[in-house]
Amino acid sequence: MMTSSLHRLLALTVVGLFGTTCGTALGKAPAEQAAQLAYAPSKLNALSGGTFQKAKCCNITEWKLTTPEGEEIELTVVDPLGKGKRPTVLWLHREGQDVKRAGFAQEAEALAAVGIASLLVELPFKQPYLSKTADRLGDAEAIRRAVINARRAIDWAATRPEFDVKQLAVVGHRFGAWAAVLLSAVDARVDAAVLLSPPGKPSGWLQVSEQPRAKAFRESFDKSQWADYLTAIEPLDPERWIGSSAPSKLFFQFGSADAWTQTLEQVDLFRAASQPKSRQMYESDELLNDEARKDRIAWLKRTLTGK
Repeated sequence: MMTSSLHRLLALTVVGLFGTTCGTALGKAPAEQAAQLAYAPSKLNALSGGTFQKAKCCNITEWKLTTPEGEEIELTVVDPLGKGKRPTVLWLHREGQDVKRAGFAQEAEALAAVGIASLLVELPFKQPYLSKTADRLGDAEAIRRAVINARRAIDWAATRPEFDVKQLAVVGHRFGAWAAVLLSAVDARVDAAVLLSPPGKPSGWLQVSEQPRAKAFRESFDKSQWADYLTAIEPLDPERWIGSSAPSKLFFQFGSADAWTQTLEQVDLFRAASQPKSRQMYESDELLNDEARKDRIAWLKRTLTGK
């Protein structure tokens, strides 16, 4: 088994001319599997929207990264006051039409108070199980884009003086947790991941779920379209990837009244995960609660700073 230090060495040796990294060289998952999430190294055009300084907290800056292909990646940086590189957390929000990266701002500010920087990435999924494109790739393509955009954000952070990507954690919620699982399995720069209400096997659960929105979505397809949709997302089921996350530390947060991910699916996903791992169940729905928020802040602080 490859050690953490060797993973890190491999990651550092593939840093490209512009501070970007090759999409296939960092993989921890088997090469054929990791190739599904490969991306070409490229220089990103970064445009700052200006910085707002919050007293006794942090500097908050909106950024827009543009790839040579013209794709834009919006992110918010919450950086502790002062100078020097800081441990860094990448935040991946859940799906939903009105869900934005700003939903993690309060937690990012709490971490800034203890010297940890944050990157809040805007992701390309807005409604659960909704993407019905002509080629039926739908949500599979949205998840792939989310992972690749997250990796490009890390590439950019690696070129900046304020971020220490040798101390990097990712936090993901729902679809963001789905993307975080895949990210931790293919990118050796990820040292730790907090997974909030992660799905385990969407391709299976969607076939039998009686959750009203999921059932309505399923029934909106004809038979051949539905088969195409499931075929597209099945290779990206988190349960298939979570075993390749080592040596990243994993912390699962589950809600006991989660309407989207059932208890057995939660158990199977945790069992499939690589070590080191831990989990906590909360008396909450899939949005989790204040207790979960406090626990993940404490876990991130302890994991990234040792305090």
